[in-house]
Amino acid sequence: MYEKVIHNTEELNAMAAHLRMAQNFPELRLLAAERLVPEQDVEDFISGKRFLLAEIPMSEKKYTSAAEKLREEMWHLKDQLFTDLVAQYLIQRAKEDILFGFRVLKKQKSLQKCMDYIMKQAYQMAEKEREKKFGKKQDPKGRTGNQNQAFSLGIAETKVYQWAEEYYALEDEVKEAKEQAKERKKRLNALKRKEEHRKNAESPKKAAKDTAQKTKQTAEQSQTAGKKHPTEQKRAAQKMQAAEQKQSEEQKQTAGKNQAAEQKQTAEQKEIPDTLAKEEEHAGEPEADLEGRQITVFDLLAGPDAASKGGTE
Repeated sequence: MYEKVIHNTEELNAMAAHLRMAQNFPELRLLAAERLVPEQDVEDFISGKRFLLAEIPMSEKKYTSAAEKLREEMWHLKDQLFTDLVAQYLIQRAKEDILFGFRVLKKQKSLQKCMDYIMKQAYQMAEKEREKKFGKKQDPKGRTGNQNQAFSLGIAETKVYQWAEEYYALEDEVKEAKEQAKERKKRLNALKRKEEHRKNAESPKKAAKDTAQKTKQTAEQSQTAGKKHPTEQKRAAQKMQAAEQKQSEEQKQTAGKNQAAEQKQTAEQKEIPDTLAKEEEHAGEPEADLEGRQITVFDLLAGPDAASKGGTE
């Protein structure tokens, strides 16, 4: 998820600090699981016991030589009896063989892993020698009979150095990548199951809490509705009375408008016969009168001279 934005431990610590400040602990745990940070370190970082989520590993540091890397690893391991002797031998080998020095500088290689490899080889050798000496017998519970037998084995110094060189010669990049992917998947699945378990545990509690809260709200609303203040009841009655008065006035206005419209319509109906009667009276007038009216108008338009002339003729 964060592979594209986080390329080293320094960026990892910066993102972790941001998530802690935002109180986003699920994302912080997911980030730590993807980067394979120990769970105890994650919890200590969340609680404030650690300043940084993860220490910068030596695999992310750049060294100019194998000797520089080995000396810093010696300082961190702080084992002057055994580890320092092996490291001094490796430093000398890196100076003599450039190819061996390049192997030491590989990112996945470390002095601590080298010491683990040596201890594993020594343990296997001791197991074989003990079986040769005491035999391999099993008791009824399936345990070997020589487990409680004290046994010591001396290993030559040259054999130890040989195992150290074998470790740095191993081509274990692919193997370590697979192991890291497997561990990462395991951590992420564990986180997923833990989160699902938490949600399943919280769901009944949350449902019961919501039900109780709704019941309480319903009861409070019922009590509030049944215990209205007298002033509120009076206001409600006044509002209802005002609404009824307004409705009554609107009905009266509507009735008045309807009555006026009816009166107007009746008056218009009465005017129609009167108009018809007048038209009939004018229709009965004689045609001579109409001609005389025309002459009279003509005389008026002609003026006084025309009237006198007409009279003389």
